[in-house]
Amino acid sequence: MGGWDSVSFNVMITGYANNGLNEGAIKIFVEMQNLGFKPSDFTFAAVIGASTGLDNTAFGKQIHGFVVKTSFIRNVFVGNAFLDFYSKHDCVDEVRKLFNEMPEWDGISYNVTITAYAWVGKVKESTDLFQELQFTTFDRKNFPFPTMLSIAASSLDLQMGRQLHAQVVVSMDDPDFRVSNSLVDMYAKCGKFEEADRIFLKLSSRSTVPWTAMISANVQRGLHENGLKLFYEMRRADVSADQATFACVLKASANLASILLGKQLHSYVIRSGFMNVYSGCALVDMYANCASIKDAIKTFEEMSERNVVTWNALLSAYAQNGDGKGTLRSFKEMILSGYQPDSVSFLCILTACSHCRLVEEGLKYFNDMAGVYKLAPKREHYTAMVDALCRSGRFDEAEKLVGQMPFEPDEILWTSVLNSCRIHKNYALARKAAGQLFNMKSEKILLEGAALGKESICVTLLFTNPCSLS
Repeated sequence: MGGWDSVSFNVMITGYANNGLNEGAIKIFVEMQNLGFKPSDFTFAAVIGASTGLDNTAFGKQIHGFVVKTSFIRNVFVGNAFLDFYSKHDCVDEVRKLFNEMPEWDGISYNVTITAYAWVGKVKESTDLFQELQFTTFDRKNFPFPTMLSIAASSLDLQMGRQLHAQVVVSMDDPDFRVSNSLVDMYAKCGKFEEADRIFLKLSSRSTVPWTAMISANVQRGLHENGLKLFYEMRRADVSADQATFACVLKASANLASILLGKQLHSYVIRSGFMNVYSGCALVDMYANCASIKDAIKTFEEMSERNVVTWNALLSAYAQNGDGKGTLRSFKEMILSGYQPDSVSFLCILTACSHCRLVEEGLKYFNDMAGVYKLAPKREHYTAMVDALCRSGRFDEAEKLVGQMPFEPDEILWTSVLNSCRIHKNYALARKAAGQLFNMKSEKILLEGAALGKESICVTLLFTNPCSLS
C-alpha cells in the first residue's frame, strides 16, 4: 500500500462501510493501525458502523476502549456512533452510561438514547428523556416523534398520543411520512378510527405500517370485508405486507370462515417468504375457525420451527372443533417433544374436556397445573373446570370448587352454571346463580327480569326461554 496516507485509508474505510462491506472496512482499519497511520473521527464512526453491521459486539467494545484513550471520545459525532452501536445491540445500560459521559450532545444523541430505551420497553426512561429534550434548542422537526408515538400506541395512551400530535402540528408544517404513518398507527390502536382514517387518506406516501394499522382497525371493529379490501388495495399499491399484516388478514379470513380465501392467503404468505412461527399459528387458527381441522394439522406438521405457541394453536384447533381426545393426544405429544406447557395450554385442555364431557381428565389436568407444572390456575381455568363439572351434572363438586376460588366468581362463571342448571333442571342452584347475576346487574338477567321480579327469573330462564343465555 505504498503511497497511502491517513486520508486515503479514511476514504477507503468509509467507502467500504457505507456500501455494507463491513469485513473489508475492518480489515483496512486494522492494516491502517499496523502501518501507524492516525484515524480521524470519520474513521472511528465508519468502523463502529461496520461492527454494528457485522453484529460484532466484542470488536465494537475493543474500538470503544481504543477511542477512550484518544481525544476523539469527546467528539459528538464519534459518541453518537457508539450510542447507535450499543443501542442496536440492546446494551441500554452502556447507552445511558455513554450518554451521561459525553461532554456535549446533539439531537441525534437524544434520539438514539430515547429509541434505545423504547426498544427494550423502558417507557418511563424514554419519556423522561424526551421531556428533557423539550428544553433544548435542537430542531424540533428532528425530534423522535415516531418512537414516542409508537410508545403511545403500544400502551394505548391516547392522551399522550394527542399531546405528541399537537407537538407535531406546532413543529412542522408538513410532517414526513414516518411521523404521519406513526400517527395513523397510534390513533388506530387507540380506537380512534375516524382520526386514523382522516390522516391515512391524506398520506402522499403510505408504508406498510399505516396500511396494516388501518387493516387491523377494520378487523377489530368486525369489518372484516373492509379489512380485506384494504389489503388488496395495499397489494395494488405495491406495498409489501409484513408479519403483522398477515396476522390481521388471516384473522379476518378466520372470522368470515372463508376457507377459499384462507387458502389464497396461505399461498400468498408462502410466496412472500413470511412462513414462520407467527404466520403458521395464524394459519392454524384460521383453518380451525373454518372447521378444516385436517388443514390445520397439515399446516402445523409443515412448520419447520415450533414452540409452545404453535403447540397451543394446535391444541386450540382440536378443542375448537370438539375433538377432546385429539386435544389430549396433542398435549402429550407436546410434553414428549420437550415443550413446557403454559397457562394457555391448560386452558385449551380444560375447554376441550368441558365441551367433550371428559370430566375426570379435566380434573387431573386442573390439579396437575399447580401440582406438577407449578402454574397457578387463573379465573378462566376455574371457570372452565366449573363448566365441565356442571355440564356433567356434578353440581356439588362445582359449588365446592367455586368456594375454593381465590377470587370472586364473575358473570361468565355464573352464566355457565345457569345454563347447565337449565339442562339438568337444578332449580335450587339456578336460583342462586340467577341471584348472583342479578346482583351483578347482568344485562341479560335485568332484561329478563325487569318486569318479572327476581324470584321469577329462574323459572323464565329454565322453562320459558331456555336459549336466552346461550
